[in-house]
Amino acid sequence: MVRTAMSEKPPPVVIHVANPDAFAGQGSVILLELADEATARKVARKIANETGRRVTVRDADLILIEAIPPAKIH
Repeated sequence: MVRTAMSEKPPPVVIHVANPDAFAGQGSVILLELADEATARKVARKIANETGRRVTVRDADLILIEAIPPAKIH
């Protein structure tokens, strides 16, 4: 089967939020998949600012696009 470029979905962009101190030291991970890299970066920055957690944005092959350091929560 031959697919045209119009029918193919773009590979997802993955947002990864790690919280090693959650759940009594057991840790937690949140993964979100978005289709648009610009939107993924915007969402990742908002998550980092709101939670104070380090957030990474990766492509479909899990290659790092951007690492956002934890924001200091006042």
